[in-house]
Amino acid sequence: MAAWALALAALLGAAAAPDRPNVLFLTADTLRADALGCYGAAPSPTPRLDRLSADALLFEDCLCAVPLTGPSFGAMLTSVPPRANGATHNALPVSPEFPTVPEALQRAGYFTGCVQSTWTLKAKMAGLHRGFDRYDEDFHRKRWGIVNAERPADEVTDAALRMLAERPRERPFFLWVHYIDPHAPYQLHRGFAPPGANVWRLPPREGTRARYWSEAAFMDHHLGRLLDALPPDTVVLFVADHGESLYEHGHLGHGRHVYQDNLRVPLMIRAPGAPPGRSAFPAHGLDIGPTLLALAGLPKLPGMQGLNLLDTEGDGVGRVRFAETYGGTVTRVPGLRQALASGGPTHQTVVEGSWKLILRRAQLPEFYDLGKDAAERSNRFRDHPERVKRMTDALAEWTATVGERAAEPADLTADDRAALEALGYLK
Repeated sequence: MAAWALALAALLGAAAAPDRPNVLFLTADTLRADALGCYGAAPSPTPRLDRLSADALLFEDCLCAVPLTGPSFGAMLTSVPPRANGATHNALPVSPEFPTVPEALQRAGYFTGCVQSTWTLKAKMAGLHRGFDRYDEDFHRKRWGIVNAERPADEVTDAALRMLAERPRERPFFLWVHYIDPHAPYQLHRGFAPPGANVWRLPPREGTRARYWSEAAFMDHHLGRLLDALPPDTVVLFVADHGESLYEHGHLGHGRHVYQDNLRVPLMIRAPGAPPGRSAFPAHGLDIGPTLLALAGLPKLPGMQGLNLLDTEGDGVGRVRFAETYGGTVTRVPGLRQALASGGPTHQTVVEGSWKLILRRAQLPEFYDLGKDAAERSNRFRDHPERVKRMTDALAEWTATVGERAAEPADLTADDRAALEALGYLK
């Protein structure tokens, strides 16, 4: 038995699984924080999530570890950075060497279920099926002319409700439900257009943002059906995998840079140990795993690098957070292995307080004071040489300490390639 499993068994002792709370891990794809009403969007496309936030502890400043779906969730569920667990790109599974939250919960007596909605989280693509009693990755609807690329929000909720109805009642449940909406290409859903907007007559960029709004509203509506059907006192943690650029810095999409529109995600926790309110504590994707375990009354697994957000000291002002990306698409050339041989991350960032440093290959650094320049428009790296050096050194030390694991890509079938191309991850 692996060392982590032995350690976990000892820590669990004789704890009775039926006494543990039900836990819903609720996630959305490509949902930037400022797209929610509770984070400032007006008009709000997310009235149901806004209602949830009123009863939850909302984190105003949460950054993902990497702005790509598979790697971001790999970091959340192992609490290990993508460069260390091997999942730096979509279609690079997390190394089985690293234990996951579902494995720990399964050992603790939980029924563990998952409803997925995107090809990038299929078992062989992400390696995150470990520890689940049921991992529902069956997609039945064609979209944009390809088969089985994703499952829309209405079908996701229907599948989640079926899984809840069929679960063993003598055990607590851990249910991960992931909504692909509002991932591109953005659709205009009937009944979910921005108020007063004639989307088809808007200029192209405004039309794109309106369709993104519609996707978020569609997701929120069907997510609300799931929230309304939960057993009483179910613990809920809601988070997004990453954000989305909507033409900021000349970008549309995600995964190719580390600006805030890609990194800042919504995070809220509804649980007895999370008094409702808003927290300015600087949260990170690596914190999700330890926090989920704490919500179930379990300790951190050995090797987890994140924090339990229910048990933090101080305001976190001195906390240093890191994120990086390796370029966005799975590959731009034939063959994933050739792409992986091209080197490490294309963009890295370190955030300390309101200060943010971005390092890019063969380009000048970028340095922003997010407290005064949240849109990251004024590069101040020449104005603060000492701080830039200190944060550059911190990033270099983190990179060296964490290390980098050689990844083994999933074997892609023709259907895999078609789905990844449609999602924008294979070119």
